Amino acid sequence: MKGKLERVPQRIGVSWRYRKLREASKSYGWHCHHEYEIAIHRNFIGRCFVGNYASDVDHNHMVLIGPGLPHTIYADALIDAHDLCETHVIWFQKSWVEGLIAQCPELSALNELLANAQQGLQFSPQTGEQVCTLLADVLELPPARQLARLIETLCLMLEDEETIRLINPMVTHSGKAQRRTNSNIEKIETYLMAHFGENISLNDLAEHLFLSESSIRRLFTDHFNESFTQRLKKIRLNVACDMLAHTDVPVNVIRDKVGYTNQANFNRQFKAYKRVSPSEYRSAMKRYR
Repeated sequence: MKGKLERVPQRIGVSWRYRKLREASKSYGWHCHHEYEIAIHRNFIGRCFVGNYASDVDHNHMVLIGPGLPHTIYADALIDAHDLCETHVIWFQKSWVEGLIAQCPELSALNELLANAQQGLQFSPQTGEQVCTLLADVLELPPARQLARLIETLCLMLEDEETIRLINPMVTHSGKAQRRTNSNIEKIETYLMAHFGENISLNDLAEHLFLSESSIRRLFTDHFNESFTQRLKKIRLNVACDMLAHTDVPVNVIRDKVGYTNQANFNRQFKAYKRVSPSEYRSAMKRYR
């Protein structure tokens, strides 16, 4: 199976991202991320597929998915019909956690955990419950204390004696060409995240990667399922959403920071993406601060 690569917008001023999702139903097709993903599924039964492995989902189903590992999940029924499907998701980048481990030898045990995440790991429901308790008020805390909660989460995962590796490592392999493609995809994401606020073009990206424009177009079509222009616009608008939701920076300043020079064009594209204006989006998100 080949999962669609999904980009995880990074929160400004922090090293990782957390989301709590509450949905009437859940049906996510095959996808993957550059980041590690921790997901805890609550209040529904269903099926989870990680690579070639399929497992049943029940309350507090918790998994760790390595970068680039395709996965999908479907809900069949709610456990409490008067509630919603609930998912807690944490993402963090490979380069960041490797740097953290390099600087903190106390965390060296994470190396094995993260290596095994390339085959997918499932944790006990008890660990899932403990982690959800840690995350209950995490976004209300100062950034440093938020980071402490993430480290505590990783420690709980290390201590879980019921962890299951989901995929036989013998079936996870990639050839030289696939590794080169994955490297180019990562370089594309890094370049776009570093330069989205500038007036960049497909040619700029091609020169940066020493590839032809046609090769870059194929990468976007095959792995992002969208064009360079669409990808750049999505990154700009996602960063704008993050700034609107978590800062009080004026809308016109946000517009400039994410690469738009015309306010009317920014408003029009933002409304097409989120169905509300930037100001309306900020007002709606204030309740979650």
